[in-house]
Amino acid sequence: MKKRVVVIISALFLLPAVLWAANKGQAMNKGSSVGQETKQFRQQQRTQRQEHMQEQHQENKEFKQGLEGMTKEQKKTAIKEQKQIQKTENKAFNQQQHEENKAFLQHRLANNNKLTDAQKTELINHFEQQHQENVSFREKRHADKVAFFEKIANDPNMTQEQKVSAIKAYNQQKRTEKQEQMKEQHRENKELRKEIRTENQTSQ
Repeated sequence: MKKRVVVIISALFLLPAVLWAANKGQAMNKGSSVGQETKQFRQQQRTQRQEHMQEQHQENKEFKQGLEGMTKEQKKTAIKEQKQIQKTENKAFNQQQHEENKAFLQHRLANNNKLTDAQKTELINHFEQQHQENVSFREKRHADKVAFFEKIANDPNMTQEQKVSAIKAYNQQKRTEKQEQMKEQHRENKELRKEIRTENQTSQ
């Protein structure tokens, strides 16, 4: 059983930045073979994410229907088990897309004769570092979410309206944190592009 994924695109945060550098010196207009290959790869990734989310959405509906007739405790146990299964499946999906992204990056770098070996290594290391940051971020967010919802569910002093309000505020806070993380990684990627551009201009 699966549950709709919250964020699947994390593994792709860095890809446009490293592809810019990996494709540097190669024709990147829309009609070029390099440009078409990159475009097709990105579309393939988007399609995979859409299919994954659609499958989870459908199975979520079926899961909710299966909860009918269960006691409150049975529902709580079933939902907890489903969330753990979803966490494992989404982790595997994210890792799969990361490996595909890394293989595509390495392919692009192997065909690039404008970057030095040191720059290529720097790009790959940067890609891996941000991936690990995203993995850690998702793990912490999941643990925080589980702890928060258990606390809310077991608080006898909160009304249902108060719980709904608290959940909305919590979700907004987590969205803001995610946006800030994305902005920080985009800033790092921009600095990396600038650094490589400066190095190449200096060496000419």
